Amino acid sequence: LLAAERFTHIIHTGGVSGPMVLADRPEQLIAINVMGSLNLLQAAIVTGVKTFVYCSSVSAVGEYYEDTPIGDDYPLRPTNAYGASQAAVDMVLRGLWRRVPLDLCSLRFTGIYGPGRRTQFVIDDVVDAAVKGHPVRVPAATDWPYIYIDDAADAAVAACFSEHRTQLTYFIAYPEQVPLAGLATATSLAGHPVGLEIDSTKPPLARGPLDISPAQRDFGFSPKIDHREGIRRMLVARTMTVV
Repeated sequence: LLAAERFTHIIHTGGVSGPMVLADRPEQLIAINVMGSLNLLQAAIVTGVKTFVYCSSVSAVGEYYEDTPIGDDYPLRPTNAYGASQAAVDMVLRGLWRRVPLDLCSLRFTGIYGPGRRTQFVIDDVVDAAVKGHPVRVPAATDWPYIYIDDAADAAVAACFSEHRTQLTYFIAYPEQVPLAGLATATSLAGHPVGLEIDSTKPPLARGPLDISPAQRDFGFSPKIDHREGIRRMLVARTMTVV
């Protein structure tokens, strides 16, 4: 397909998209995410593709919380098979970067949310409960950075066609740490209040701030949609579906 269509740029978004998918089949998850990515990467090299952008995840880093935003050199300590698969491909790209005739880039996205997401995510749980008028129970978590789907897509396209990238890996996030209570506040601002119950029986899921300045510098990454606007759009989409 790559040879027949003479593709010049690839944005690789395929594969298992979160730790909640195939959680009981880690070997299958690794086969899909790692071996599948290597197959596509090899095909890109032999067919003369110019640019290969891999959509990775901050899950490659694992759970962390620092006072200052972490950069692309932060240690990779994934805590599940999904994160390990992302870290593995990132390390392969590191080994090939500037050693093969292919322009490589890895984008480590934080939690992507928005209409159309098919896998379970805390924002979806809060929005669904708000639409139904029910309280929602969510696991404890630190203040997290998120990224709305439109901003994530814009970042991928901008990175793909940038001629000014100076590093291999970039973090992609909206530059705001959002507490769980902030998600409920956002639904209330949009006219759908929701009762929030936080399950504190387990340690909080930790994720801290990310340094997005390299992405801003090298391909003009400028996220426009904060969690308040993003959740408002999700509520509009959900209420239209319900009607």
